[in-house]
Amino acid sequence: MSIGHTPMRLRLALAFAFGLTAPVAAEPVAMGCDRLAALFQGLTGYGVTLPPSPTVDGWCVAEGATLRAGDLPRISVERLELAGSETGDGPESLSLRVGRARIAPQVGDRSEDAVLRSVLRLQTVDATLTLQRSAERDGLELRDVRVVLSGGTELLLEAELSGGGFSRESLALATLTGLRLDWRNDGRLLRPVMEAAGGRLAEGATGNAAVDAAREALRRLLENLPITRLAGDTASELEAVVAALPQGRGRMVLDFTSEAGLGAARLGPLALSDDPSGAAALARLLADAVLTVDWQPGLGP
Repeated sequence: MSIGHTPMRLRLALAFAFGLTAPVAAEPVAMGCDRLAALFQGLTGYGVTLPPSPTVDGWCVAEGATLRAGDLPRISVERLELAGSETGDGPESLSLRVGRARIAPQVGDRSEDAVLRSVLRLQTVDATLTLQRSAERDGLELRDVRVVLSGGTELLLEAELSGGGFSRESLALATLTGLRLDWRNDGRLLRPVMEAAGGRLAEGATGNAAVDAAREALRRLLENLPITRLAGDTASELEAVVAALPQGRGRMVLDFTSEAGLGAARLGPLALSDDPSGAAALARLLADAVLTVDWQPGLGP
């Protein structure tokens, strides 16, 4: 009888037994269309009717859908595609593809500028995005976001969120720790946006006067940004962006990082501040953030 090998055999037996009883992380499984519709509504507020089962390579597809959500603008889409996965602990990912969406303000809604409403009616939107749980931290990742307007404006975005989950209420508690924004402006859409904003800033202002009021407000905001939080040539690049408005035809790439994250704890006091765009308020908001901006005039060929 050998005594020397007993400890090794015992360890192997215990390891084998533990391996059989230890919990195994569940692999995500594809969501059914009913679950995807419920998740989409929980995140956006918009209800959507999907087929009973996936129709195209695991995607649930709605053709010619009209999305409604209370007082929010009505959205009509030629094609809406949803896919996602979940485990026993809840959703793991949601992917969305939208073809030719059009936004229509509610009938009788006069909260938006008339010119801006007209511009929105003329624009169609193609979009894609994926919202997924982070594999590295307690939070979410926003990936592959691409928004293209029919006029030519294009937006690419990725973001890191600490905390939060797959519902509007949970997302409201998340903090933004990282963001990369690639904005390509065709120079057509910002004028009506600036006119609408300037008309509120300088009551009664219209046309060029409203645009000038909006541009001046942006310049004051830039002057109050904490210079220590702006990396490299960011300050001068932002000045160039504002100077190019309202056409602003070009490409802006913005990177934002914050260890503590930007969330309700910081945005709440900012909204209650007597001067939300003042130097002191912005310094508190961006206390540990780093902002990098690169601006390239013109969109090229």
